[in-house]
Amino acid sequence: MKLLKLDVNKHDLNKVSELIYDTDVEMFNFFFKNKEDAVKRIKKLVKVGNNSLGRERTCVVTEDNNQILGILIYSKGNEISRKQDYRAFFKALNPWDALKFVLFDIIDGLILSDLDENDYYLASVAVNNQFRGKGIGTFILENAKKLAKEEGCRRVVLDVDLENQGALRLYERLGFKVFNKKSFRWFSGEKGAYNMEYLI
Repeated sequence: MKLLKLDVNKHDLNKVSELIYDTDVEMFNFFFKNKEDAVKRIKKLVKVGNNSLGRERTCVVTEDNNQILGILIYSKGNEISRKQDYRAFFKALNPWDALKFVLFDIIDGLILSDLDENDYYLASVAVNNQFRGKGIGTFILENAKKLAKEEGCRRVVLDVDLENQGALRLYERLGFKVFNKKSFRWFSGEKGAYNMEYLI
């Protein structure tokens, strides 16, 4: 198993986009109605780059056959500005879809971690359904910790949906601790996240 930078010419962008979709199905469906439409738009953002879902910040877990087992999308501190994100949205998508991603980003901003410049932020960690239970999530997180240390970061930060107890247990088992909880009322109840950190 290897954690590699995404190569848009070699790796399956559809699978990468599907895994990004899996990290927030409820929100993607709210804005784009179904998986197929959401994945199509996510793929454009991955490919165009220079945004929070861009290819430059995406790593894939593969074996020798380049099959995508999982993904990691990361950033260091606040290196992606909202202005940069929004510019990429309007470059890659039609104005209506770009506006949906802007609204998505604003809503996410209500629950995601506040970052310092020396934080290594794990924006998305996802494992292909076919390969769950094989230690891939642990592999991604352990490698992320190493990468953060190499970058001179002081902590690794991630957010986990309040309802995702399985992920919460995995992160806690690997040394992450909840340092904050953010939530707000949403159509179907409460939307929120545990903000978690691993101190290096």
